[in-house]
Amino acid sequence: MAVTGTTTNENGDAILISLQEPYKNVVEVISYSDVTVGEDTSVFFSKSFRWGIDGVTYSDWVPLTNVNLEALLLDPNNPFWIQYKYEQVGDGTLEFKSISLEIITDGGIICKVPQVECCDGQTLSGAQNLVVDCCGTSWNPYDLSRASQMYNQLSAVASNLFGFCVDYFKTSADQRSKDVILKEYSLFDVIAKAEVKIMIPDNELPTREIQFNPLMMDFPVQFEVHIVKSAFEAVFGVGSKPEMRDYLYFKQYMNKMYEVDAIAEADDFLYTGSYWRVSLVPYQQRTAVLYPDKNIEDAKDELVSSVEEKFKEERENEFQDVRKPNQYNTIGSLSNDYVRRILDKKLIIKEENVYNNWTIISKYHYQLNTLTQREEGVEYRYDKGWITSDDRSFTFWVRPQYTNPIGENVLITSISNSGGKVKLNTSGLPTRASEKIYVGDWVRVSGTKSYNGIHKIIAIGNTSIDLDVSYVDNITQGTPRFNREKSCNFLIYENELLPPTQFVSLTYTPTTFIIKLNDTYYKYGLSSEGVTLVKDKWYAFVINLNSLARQLSLFVYDTSSPTGSINPNQQQSLNKVYTETKEFTPIAIPDSNKWKLLGSPTDITNIRIWKKPIEEELQNLILSQYVVKDTHLTLLLDNAAPQLLIDRSTNPR
Repeated sequence: MAVTGTTTNENGDAILISLQEPYKNVVEVISYSDVTVGEDTSVFFSKSFRWGIDGVTYSDWVPLTNVNLEALLLDPNNPFWIQYKYEQVGDGTLEFKSISLEIITDGGIICKVPQVECCDGQTLSGAQNLVVDCCGTSWNPYDLSRASQMYNQLSAVASNLFGFCVDYFKTSADQRSKDVILKEYSLFDVIAKAEVKIMIPDNELPTREIQFNPLMMDFPVQFEVHIVKSAFEAVFGVGSKPEMRDYLYFKQYMNKMYEVDAIAEADDFLYTGSYWRVSLVPYQQRTAVLYPDKNIEDAKDELVSSVEEKFKEERENEFQDVRKPNQYNTIGSLSNDYVRRILDKKLIIKEENVYNNWTIISKYHYQLNTLTQREEGVEYRYDKGWITSDDRSFTFWVRPQYTNPIGENVLITSISNSGGKVKLNTSGLPTRASEKIYVGDWVRVSGTKSYNGIHKIIAIGNTSIDLDVSYVDNITQGTPRFNREKSCNFLIYENELLPPTQFVSLTYTPTTFIIKLNDTYYKYGLSSEGVTLVKDKWYAFVINLNSLARQLSLFVYDTSSPTGSINPNQQQSLNKVYTETKEFTPIAIPDSNKWKLLGSPTDITNIRIWKKPIEEELQNLILSQYVVKDTHLTLLLDNAAPQLLIDRSTNPR
């Protein structure tokens, strides 16, 4: 098997085609067209695609057809990423040339035109409009008062014309924090925010060259600006002045926040003091600076960010992945069990190593058949559902323990309507203990027009059963009959009402896997791909719920060992035997209810609920983890570990 560039030459060769940049403003995909070389009826490409909005998380693979492309529900506000997979079927040489999509966009082009802002709202028309009115006697060069006034006026004019507009946050010392010994204030209040024009000497903005020191690399830490007194007092009042802990936001050119480090009077003309020399340093968030006005604090928070905030989520995820509190903490008595709220003492937790390619993937498992059918065995502390925009994934390992998996055939004599549900009438139901039928069992119906398939029993009469399926007609075809399939309803999510309402339920039979979400059943026919879940064999399951792609997918893996293995249990490996993706309408599952394990004829271990769907390429790795690496992506993680039961000593001496 070999792939050279975009050329394949053997059956099973595959090419993965990705985008460098996503499509944007896409409303709908109409069709696709591609160019390949060498395809005919005996050798061709099997084409599939998957899509997403962030270039990281994708939907499951679906066939590449115009119908599937047209069915995508796209938001033009999100980028549209798509990947294609071309897999060769048959022996020969094929070459992929190109592929294109015919799409409909929202038709809008957004242009960002830089706006020049002016704080004072005046038109800047040069010095032509400036008039200096010198009334009274003729100009006296020795009259210093007039020269000083002229200088102040020129300073104000220069500030108005050539000043940089900044957002200035004015602070004031909290008088209650006055320390007469150290001669300082320990607390400051931000009292006002306004736009002020400042001057930068020679218009030399601080360099952006990175400076290196023994501890780290940083930007220059200090530079000087000039603030004209008249401009400052016009905003904050006569007598106000810059003070330490004030801070400024440069929205033009720099997009940075600085704080006042020092203030000095300028050695200007005749010591007039028309402006202040202000030393600025990079802004730091300080706990000593308080915000009586929360609107000012909100305005500041919109402008500044820190490294800690930028990487807060990633840092917390890293802490969880390293510490793994939901895996490494000691499980003590029930009050100290951080996974389970209730654990039935009758439920046996058996110690047994399960392997995948010599790797231990489980050390313990629940034997749910030690409980009566549908008896509550475990109630978890995790009690959350999800909203319509959330994704979820469920993974677990099961080993069927049922006997007599398929019951005897029962002939249907007639079909009737029972309160809107289907009633199947018979000449008599099985009476043997091993064949007896109970409410909650699943039966496979055949020989009818509208009800062939597997359905749940919701009521039983002397010679009839009611099914959880709406009544349509009473037409039979051939020999109508049904037979019970042994079912394992092992995981549910329900409330505490009587009777309780089930929001989520997972069930499997030898030939079918059933997912119930609210009142909707999603049934996956394993037997359609020749899969039958047999007793005493481990199977791994992955359920992906992708709300964006509107997909509900099931993946089933079995374990097999090479022929003639010396250690078959340790050398067994995972093989994917079944996969199916169904269309799914996103729904909300309410919080504050109970996730439970129920008694059923099965062993189960490595029960996990994830925040995100698991890509098909990663499922083998995820299913083989005894200690989960990406802990931050898990919501529920149960390795069936037993509680640590230690006798309490009243007198330790």
